[in-house]
Amino acid sequence: MGLRRSLRLRTLVAASAGLALASSVYPAAVSAAAAAGGRWVWLAIAVAGAFCVMASANFAELSAMYPTAGGVQVYVRHAFGERLAVTVSLLYVCLAWAAGAAEAYVFASVLERIFAATRLPVISAIPVEVWVLVVISFFFFINLRGIETAGRTQDIMTYVMFFLIFALSVWAVAVALARGLPLGGGGAATAAGAVTAAGALTTGGAGPGGASAATASTGGVAGFIQGIAYSVYLFIGFEWVTPLAEETTDIKVLPRAMPIAVVLLALSYAVWTTVMVTFVPVGVLASSPTPHLIFGEALAGPAGLVLVGVISALATFTSFNAGMMGNSRLVYGMAREGTLPKALSKIHLTYFSPWAALTFMFIVELLLALVLTLTRSFNIAILMAAAIECVIYFLVAVVTIKLRRTNPDAERPYRAPGGWVLPAVTAVVFALLALAVFFPPSPLLVGPVFALALVLSYLYARFAVPWIRARSGKASVSAARAVPKG
Repeated sequence: MGLRRSLRLRTLVAASAGLALASSVYPAAVSAAAAAGGRWVWLAIAVAGAFCVMASANFAELSAMYPTAGGVQVYVRHAFGERLAVTVSLLYVCLAWAAGAAEAYVFASVLERIFAATRLPVISAIPVEVWVLVVISFFFFINLRGIETAGRTQDIMTYVMFFLIFALSVWAVAVALARGLPLGGGGAATAAGAVTAAGALTTGGAGPGGASAATASTGGVAGFIQGIAYSVYLFIGFEWVTPLAEETTDIKVLPRAMPIAVVLLALSYAVWTTVMVTFVPVGVLASSPTPHLIFGEALAGPAGLVLVGVISALATFTSFNAGMMGNSRLVYGMAREGTLPKALSKIHLTYFSPWAALTFMFIVELLLALVLTLTRSFNIAILMAAAIECVIYFLVAVVTIKLRRTNPDAERPYRAPGGWVLPAVTAVVFALLALAVFFPPSPLLVGPVFALALVLSYLYARFAVPWIRARSGKASVSAARAVPKG
């Protein structure tokens, strides 16, 4: 895609972590805390992070073998053929849409809460839907200007985000110790937390379908495993940096970038979620799409609410920017491979950005954000995205094993450590975690929605792709005949 550039490690770390630095991870983190029993949520997040580091090694090996914007579609096609490759790639696109729509919904909820608390003149009078449109549009235009502009923007926002999360978490731990609060909360609840809980429920909780997956601590081994499965969402999209392999001159930087990003995310969210459930009971946090704002108010009153609101807005910005960088390259790669309409493979002649794919993702995410706002079922979108991620990580591990067996002599600039053990363990772990997402306390609709996405993706791969390629072939023949001879 255009010219290769020397993308720096810090830029690729920022792109890898950026999508996961999202406002929608906070409800997912509360779901993980509820399932794991509150006190042990930090361990559930850490274990999920370790599993994601294992998965990143498989992605690194495959992206080094096939440095292309097609990403997962190309990996799976080389191992298992076209039909499964297209099916999985379309599930990936569904994941991007679900995560983007959930992020837009949570961002709108954050703005509603902040505007209600601050009553800012003029700004508070503008509907939150308009602000969502403005933010998504801004990052759409940033990405149109190419990977270098988007990358610099991502660098700044991501590292500012990490600093703010760590700084606030450390402050919260110090305040908790000073107040004598047990870290992880347990059954303890502060007076501030109780007041905030009442405020959250009277200013509009999650609503039907929007409540968190669990509203009370579950605990036990089964709950802890489910907490790990929910925690996978906290790392969602760390591997979406791999389509940028086509645009970097140093392919070996990706194997370093992804695990660094995952470790930073694990540390950030493990500490943040622990202090959230320290100051406010899990059941209270689970009743709202903005549990991080409830925590901020319990920690420092209105000032804490505004501060966490600023952090949340910045998280949304990093997520939208990183999502557009990675998702547009995936769609572009699929269009170039002939599995999506060829029109989506068009490149901007000045900035070498995939403008058609960017426009497509921009329009669909806006429509889905509107649907999610009307149905208020953001938690189903979050858990479905977590399930799809687990399935993708399982399949990529299997692809790594298959290609080592069928194509052992292929050039591998990077090879995942541990021989066959690491990809085999990764495959088993994420297969089990994918199943865990579908069981209670997850909403019953998660399974049917996932099944529908899977069936539609398969039908598209089975019938639509051959039709698109046949049409493309006929168009090429017609164009050739139209060229004057001699």
